[in-house]
Amino acid sequence: MGVKPFSGIDVAALKKTALAARTDRHHVKPAKLPGSRKSEETVPILNCFIAPCEEGCPIHQDVATYMLLAGEGKYEEAMRVIQERNALPFITGTICSHPCMSRCTRNFYEMPVQIRDTKLVCAQNAYEKALKGLCATGSCGVKAAVVGGGPAGMAAAYYLAKAGAEVSLYEKRDRLGGVVSAIIPDFRIDDSVIAKDASFLTKLGVHIFCNTEIKSVGELKKEGFDAVVLAVGAYQRSSLTLEGKTAVNALDFLEEFNAKKGQVDLGKQVVVIGGGNTAMDTARAAKRCSGVGHVYLVYRRTKRYMPADEHELLLALEDGVEFRELLAPLRIADGKLVCHVTALGEADASGRAGVVETDELVEIPADTVIAAVGEKVPTGFYEENGIAVDSRGRARVNERLETSVPGVYVVGDGLYGPSIVVKGMAQAKQAAEAIVGAEISGDVAVDAPKEGIRAKKGVLAEPEKLPDSARCLSCRTVCENCVDVCPNRANVSVKVPGFDMAQIIHVDYLCNECGNCKSFCPYASAPYLGKFTLFACEQDMKESKNDGFTVLNLQPLSCRVRLFGSEYVWTKGSPGQQPAEGMCALIEAVCRDYAYLI
Repeated sequence: MGVKPFSGIDVAALKKTALAARTDRHHVKPAKLPGSRKSEETVPILNCFIAPCEEGCPIHQDVATYMLLAGEGKYEEAMRVIQERNALPFITGTICSHPCMSRCTRNFYEMPVQIRDTKLVCAQNAYEKALKGLCATGSCGVKAAVVGGGPAGMAAAYYLAKAGAEVSLYEKRDRLGGVVSAIIPDFRIDDSVIAKDASFLTKLGVHIFCNTEIKSVGELKKEGFDAVVLAVGAYQRSSLTLEGKTAVNALDFLEEFNAKKGQVDLGKQVVVIGGGNTAMDTARAAKRCSGVGHVYLVYRRTKRYMPADEHELLLALEDGVEFRELLAPLRIADGKLVCHVTALGEADASGRAGVVETDELVEIPADTVIAAVGEKVPTGFYEENGIAVDSRGRARVNERLETSVPGVYVVGDGLYGPSIVVKGMAQAKQAAEAIVGAEISGDVAVDAPKEGIRAKKGVLAEPEKLPDSARCLSCRTVCENCVDVCPNRANVSVKVPGFDMAQIIHVDYLCNECGNCKSFCPYASAPYLGKFTLFACEQDMKESKNDGFTVLNLQPLSCRVRLFGSEYVWTKGSPGQQPAEGMCALIEAVCRDYAYLI
């Protein structure tokens, strides 16, 4: 069947394979340490299937549903699902750092499902119909002002208007978008993309006032606004001074880069200090400036500890940015950046390796030094408006994101400092729901057909080989990671009458506690410890702390049960302590339909 008979080792082919493995991304370690793919929740006893992508998304997009619809070419329906929770489908479809994809189960196979790209495809294909069909869901009788037209402010205006509020949005620049428009380089996103998201606000009746800077919250309150949402961003620029000389601020440079369409004079040698996404944008933008020969990115740790998203880091490498790791800037002198060589030390509280400076010095040629060292929240603005701040100058807010001034809320980068767009959107939604006193987004998720989901797990396919809808594993319908990875089959999927979702039980006597299920479970726990457990006998149950049961007799069915801190003997149909109805059904299903386990 096309297989050549063995005639000896092909040394040339073996060498070729070995060389290819050095660059094949399936064999090369990632540029960054991967983050945790687990949620913060512990695995529940029943109904544990979740879609990690949806849990990882701050606004909890119904990803599996719109992936399914997109795969069927139903872009209008998919867009309705997206817009139920997502105020900015074009912006997030273009530059979102996609925490959903970092959690995707496909990461265990090859590449994650391209969720962000699919969202943008839906938005592009359904834009006109989505715009025409968008309308408020009612009238809540609230008059609200939103200060700041960046992503968080745009999102707040969207959610409020969608709930039927009368909304006015104030932006001090001449257009909406905030840092996305003014700071993020236009080779990543341009104003035409942002304008489409802005058009949704206009369709919902939001009154947009650009070139309007609001300095007094009190004045807005006097105008009759019931609530004010401050989405002013972390606009206080930081600076880095090195022995008397101050580096160029990265945001100042990026704003000039966009305003001048890249015509910024930086000289031939440029050094960017920092390791976050802003540093990557800065370095990539600098590479595009006329006359620039080399762009060096200096960081005191290694790439693996940089806070930038791996995708952004890899784009910088592809653009030719030269990474200079383990260097701590000391001074700028005579066209050079002088740095201490550093070494990695013990891990700090964040889990990253600590940094130890050595006496060794390194010089890097530098006509321009740009520092991407983070920005600060506008403490002065808050204090001037009577808003209480904490020891770090951040506005004090309650669980509703309301400040010490009643009816005034803070969202976005101006709350806790620079973060990702979708987190600001989640805060905007939280504040909007507090203002209108009701949930704004409904649950429009639909489970995928179960047929064929398990078969997908056996198909290894890169995004270009199969449509992403065909690669999506529909984890909220069928997860079973713990079942798939258990070498002893100690985790079993049980069909229980009355439940749409299969239930997982753990079989104690088959488990050798290898920990595979802990590694692959999307919850922050281990199924072999957290799932309802079948014990072979009472002695095994006594030696374990797991909730579970052991069968004492099949006819009539009698079991010793431990559940939620209580332990008792349960006999079907007899009086006495009873497990919850769902647990009874699970125990009965195991004893009736999976008796080979007993």
